[in-house]
Amino acid sequence: MTAVEYSQDKEHTEMLDLLEGFSRFGATPGGGVSRLACDEAEGEARDFFIKWLADNGFDVRIDQIGNIFGLVDFGVGDPSLTFYCGSHLDSQPNGGRFDGALGVITAMVVAKSLMNAVKRGELAPVYRQLVVVSWTNEEGARFQPSLLGSGVFTKSVPLSQALATVDADGVSVEAALSQIGYLGTDVVPRPDYYFELHIEQGTRLETAQNSIGIIERCWGAIKLRICVQGRADHTGPTPMDVRKDALLAASRLVVCVNDLSKTSASDLYTSVGRMEITPNSPNTIADTVRLWIELRSADQSALQTAEQALATKIAGFSDTTGCLIETEARSDRPVIAFDPSGCATIEGAASDIGLETMRLSTIAGHDAINLQTICPSSLIFVPSKDGISHAPDEFTSDTDVIAGYDASLAAISALLATPPKPQRSDKKDPSKAR
Repeated sequence: MTAVEYSQDKEHTEMLDLLEGFSRFGATPGGGVSRLACDEAEGEARDFFIKWLADNGFDVRIDQIGNIFGLVDFGVGDPSLTFYCGSHLDSQPNGGRFDGALGVITAMVVAKSLMNAVKRGELAPVYRQLVVVSWTNEEGARFQPSLLGSGVFTKSVPLSQALATVDADGVSVEAALSQIGYLGTDVVPRPDYYFELHIEQGTRLETAQNSIGIIERCWGAIKLRICVQGRADHTGPTPMDVRKDALLAASRLVVCVNDLSKTSASDLYTSVGRMEITPNSPNTIADTVRLWIELRSADQSALQTAEQALATKIAGFSDTTGCLIETEARSDRPVIAFDPSGCATIEGAASDIGLETMRLSTIAGHDAINLQTICPSSLIFVPSKDGISHAPDEFTSDTDVIAGYDASLAAISALLATPPKPQRSDKKDPSKAR
């Protein structure tokens, strides 16, 4: 019996009801959500998630960075093998209600359906355990870097560093997790496979009128926090030729970052998404400006070339404005390929239930990227209307939500019944030394 045969209308209804339920937490007047990592609204969403897990028989665990896990022991299969699926519950400021939450909800309902299917003898998994997960601070809106919870889990980010990370108000991750009651101590089994569903945040699926995107790889990204240090002075009497205007230097940087995309030999997406200006007064020359710069490309060499060009421009801006310009923080995410056999399995499972698919790359970062560094991972997309995301107008139709659920159910059923490939001997074990 295939996954779609034991997917009932009530599961589709539960998907839509849960989507509506989660959207209450941090709801904004425009129909979106503002649910930053570890704030009160996200704490309420976590509470809602945990109650559902407990009510449906999951073993709930919370680790030291606040990642939440709901474990299912099928009672059959290899006791050493564990399958993970999930996403995140935090959002951007005044963001959308589908980003992240849809992946968590899909994992919840799929896992519940599979529990029942195993009990009825309709599925014989190779994996003994299934884990539904919500990762902490995927968005990176309140705390940088993004993908923080999965970064700690996969040991690409030290726990001590993550807990000490502060937001714009000086509140640490550790303090924020403690405030909402999610500074945990639990350990969980290592993952042998990871699966994530997400909205596309683009228009490729919508344009092609396809239901499901199967992600083959992720673009690389370089993220920089640049500090421009000038000198505060009066905007009136201070002669122009003696000013050290940090905002002037920063403004030239903004234009430069945009121009990098125009001169790159390969596709290069660039942005300055955030600036902090001090003292930010109309009558005072800015003495300090911080900029958050992103460079993204599928071509690793294009990223390196762009960063080198930016460094050259920074030196020039420093000379012409008299400002000190320094890099305070840098993160580098290389181009990553997802599990090719998993892509093929998902493609076949979706085709078996009549869903059209297409192969895509992802430009945005997702927790699946971190998980791919320690185990085979798969990421699939459902359409986003007009490609809008990180905004209240973010929207995925009920039809596409249900198609995403059906594809996930079919795919995870097939993956659970497929023996995993032998893993590298140097594979990290997140259940140790936590």
